[in-house]
Amino acid sequence: MERRVLMCRTRPVLAFDVDRRSGCASGVGEVLDRDRLPLELITHGKEAVYARRIDAWWSHRAIPPTRDGIRRALDVMGVHSTVDLLNGSLGLSLSDQYWVRPADSDLRWQDVNFFDTPFDEDLGKLLLTTYSSSHELSFNVPDASTGGDLPKRWTIRAADGMRVMVKAGRTGQEPINEVIASRLAEKLGIPAVRYTLGEFENRLLCSCDEMLTDREELVSAWQLLESVKRNNRLSMRDQWECAATRFGCDAGAISHATDDWLLVDYLMRNTDRHYNNFGVIRDVDTLSVRPAPLFDTGASLWCGELVIDDRDYKAKPFYATYKTSTARRQLKLVRSWDRYDLDALSTWPDEAAHRLSLTNMVAPARIDMIRNALVRRVGDVRKARDRSVRDTDR
Repeated sequence: MERRVLMCRTRPVLAFDVDRRSGCASGVGEVLDRDRLPLELITHGKEAVYARRIDAWWSHRAIPPTRDGIRRALDVMGVHSTVDLLNGSLGLSLSDQYWVRPADSDLRWQDVNFFDTPFDEDLGKLLLTTYSSSHELSFNVPDASTGGDLPKRWTIRAADGMRVMVKAGRTGQEPINEVIASRLAEKLGIPAVRYTLGEFENRLLCSCDEMLTDREELVSAWQLLESVKRNNRLSMRDQWECAATRFGCDAGAISHATDDWLLVDYLMRNTDRHYNNFGVIRDVDTLSVRPAPLFDTGASLWCGELVIDDRDYKAKPFYATYKTSTARRQLKLVRSWDRYDLDALSTWPDEAAHRLSLTNMVAPARIDMIRNALVRRVGDVRKARDRSVRDTDR
């Protein structure tokens, strides 16, 4: 057995044993800092630090085995699984402050973390493109703990040392959609990650600056909801906001943030707002919590779909169902309409169409159909706002 310690930045959080032969945790861990325990190790508000749960948290932290291009990358590196890849990087990430070290190690956070220290980018290039390295790839990479199925990688901007996330898409349209969504958020005064377009090896990409400081972690809605005992008398929106408030987020702030992505998702016709791409950000030193800005809106504007029309569709996450179209129903959940200047949307359909036309990747006739559909969606939003105001007056 080997004793290991799960760290949150410089603080020991959990000590546990690992069987060297199997690589799996053994027995029950010893909690050293309950406040900073990963939420996946809490169930119904109680600690769940037995071996199987620790292993599940670790494997969930690795790149999903469904990630585009991951099989080829593992073959090049000579490892069997994404968990093996994670083991080689101590589990370090640019999405939170957790990492694991041997109990008798003198490794220090300031020497290994990816927020301040350099990391190798060859694996990231391999994951994103057909790039093939001529030398042995390093395990010292934040890409080993980056979630999601779409091709993506981390890089360091030479000018200022900023960590930058670079993403591609499956249809080619997703990167443009991210830019359009971030500009839409700006028009509406909504906090959002700002994306810009780029190109690498003749492939369209979008990029954004790291949204966290080296003292913050992103906590997804899924992590929060899985850690608490649910109140089934509440709607899913209310359950989410209640969990975020109990975690330390201001109730008004989390309600406004939820309104924000509900509105943007309807306007963009986003079909993939799931519980892992919205959440809160926590300072791991002070434990203060704030809503995460809007991000990950690439699966929008009918990308990958043959027909562009006004049919309702199965929206996520609050009314996700296999039988009933729910996007219009979910739009009705927006509560604070008076925060938005909907007149700012008058020119937005034209601006979105113009941005789609710049890359020559979307046919002009299709762009015209998207523009016309967005005009109608702006109209839907105005009607929903007016209906909500009338109901409030009554």
